[in-house]
Amino acid sequence: DEPELPSPSFLSPSFLRMPRLHSELARETIAYTAAFLVLHFVCRTLSHYASPTFRRCSPSDKAYWAASMVSTVNAVAVAAVAIQVFVTEPGLTALADDLHASVPELESWGGFFLGYFVADQLGNAYWWREWSGVEATTVHHVIGMVAYWRGVPGGVCP
Repeated sequence: DEPELPSPSFLSPSFLRMPRLHSELARETIAYTAAFLVLHFVCRTLSHYASPTFRRCSPSDKAYWAASMVSTVNAVAVAAVAIQVFVTEPGLTALADDLHASVPELESWGGFFLGYFVADQLGNAYWWREWSGVEATTVHHVIGMVAYWRGVPGGVCP
């Protein structure tokens, strides 16, 4: 009999459960990306009617204005969920002992999180030459997207 080789740590039982499929996360991400793009359009439209300052802005500044409004909506939603999970989810402390632990409340927001990053990155790509700081934002978005894409479906909470 040959000795049994130890399995790599990334093949822990919680990792193998794979709580979410990439295909499910991709569908949610596409839906939320579309929702954030619609929200961007709504913010631009409302700002046009509500703000004389907005009407005097250049096209790229109008897009940045609306992107900032969408960013604020995203930040408030994500912060509210994070605070609620931090306060009410006892399993969150499990992450201290097992980086492959699963926090379903956070995992369920993966499509929302990715959808925002994709939608915002589309604006960054379109206005690359006009918006300042777009390089740092792109690095931030890409790292966030990769971490969530690889982590959430694998049962790892980024």
